[in-house]
Amino acid sequence: IVNAKQMADEILAGIDNNEFVAHFQPQFDAGTLAISGVEALARWRHPTRGMVPPDVFLPIAEDLNVVATIDRMVLDQALSNYRYWQALGLDIPCVSVNVSGRRLRDAGLVESLRNLDIPPGAVSFELVESIYLDERDELVALNIERIKELGIGIEIDDFGTGYASIVSVLQLKPKRLKIDRHLVMPIVESPE
Repeated sequence: IVNAKQMADEILAGIDNNEFVAHFQPQFDAGTLAISGVEALARWRHPTRGMVPPDVFLPIAEDLNVVATIDRMVLDQALSNYRYWQALGLDIPCVSVNVSGRRLRDAGLVESLRNLDIPPGAVSFELVESIYLDERDELVALNIERIKELGIGIEIDDFGTGYASIVSVLQLKPKRLKIDRHLVMPIVESPE
């Protein structure tokens, strides 16, 4: 309990001190091996612990209700980097950013995205499968449709780890479906 409280205090201080940063993982076209985009991954540049991965801080950040704030920090950095890469002439077609379920339930989300002046096709939001179930929240559904109308792609991350059905995927119509590695890895190792 003491450790969790200390980390909670440090997370709040980290938000105030802009310690949450985006790291970028390239995405490649399997056919051409050309870069098809990058994924922005949240990391915490902690002053004493060094670079802290999300699996360490996200559960406590969720309890604090600050994941949406961290999402926004990473999105702002991703957009800034995207514009910088474009200015340098680098061909990075799209930046994917993880979006929390809480952020998708924010009634002001679409308006705040509109104010960012995101070029159509430049950004995709990755949703973990657990956000989008068969019985979905009306506000989430509305926000997803409006996000698509802004030219922001929708992707499903880690498909196969939760409860979403193929019907859910068909309703969502994602731009990209990232299948969990536990379903993919046996393909190269197991005849079954």
